[in-house]
Amino acid sequence: MDFSESEPTINLEPSLPSPSLPGREPFWDYVDLLMIVGLGFAFLVVFCFPLVMLVKSEAAIAKNMVILAAVLQAGLYLAVYLSVKVVFIFRHGRKGVFSSLGWRSTTFNLLVAGAAGVALAFIVSGIAALLHTPQVNSPIEQFTKSPGALLFIAALAITAAPIFEELFFRGLLQPLFSRTFGTAIGILLTALLFGCLHLSEYAMVWQYGLAITLVGLALGYVRARSGSLIPSTIMHGCFNSVSVIALVLSKYLKH
Repeated sequence: MDFSESEPTINLEPSLPSPSLPGREPFWDYVDLLMIVGLGFAFLVVFCFPLVMLVKSEAAIAKNMVILAAVLQAGLYLAVYLSVKVVFIFRHGRKGVFSSLGWRSTTFNLLVAGAAGVALAFIVSGIAALLHTPQVNSPIEQFTKSPGALLFIAALAITAAPIFEELFFRGLLQPLFSRTFGTAIGILLTALLFGCLHLSEYAMVWQYGLAITLVGLALGYVRARSGSLIPSTIMHGCFNSVSVIALVLSKYLKH
């Protein structure tokens, strides 16, 4: 009688995960993220290079500040959208950018989200005061010199900026970081990047960076709690609304 047992077969070849597993959320990975950043930069250069070539003097820049800012911002947002769309289509066969990144219905109370955005603006302002945050010449103040420029920056800050910033930070980055490191660390990492990337608007003063990071933490919590980008976007827009009103009042009430 043969008592010998056959040896188990061992597969030494590592199995590679599918780039887009059914039901996996988020379905994108860090390769996708690198591709999106690279493509976004390329799109931005293509969109803005003709504008840079046309405006060659400081006088022309100062004269056409609003037009330049509008084109650059539009180019940035379009670059973000197109880079995500291209990568999602060709890597995963997904066409919906907004729906893929979390723009979906939610049971989270949107009125509460808006009120939280207003309250957050006052809370962060109080924290900034406690930190003795210095006054700096922000580029945004250049847009308060004329009613048309002020209207432009107000509309941008309340509508387009919250939408596209939430798509990138809380839609693209936070779910990926949360899957890798856990929800709390994912929110923290996204908030830190959110604060750091806004520092250039405030002369690299650390107090502003900390304040914006705190805003990012609150927005990230709402995004994770609601499972949707809509509440955090509304909260972001209401926060920016208070900031715009404060900027206007500081400029025009003292004259």
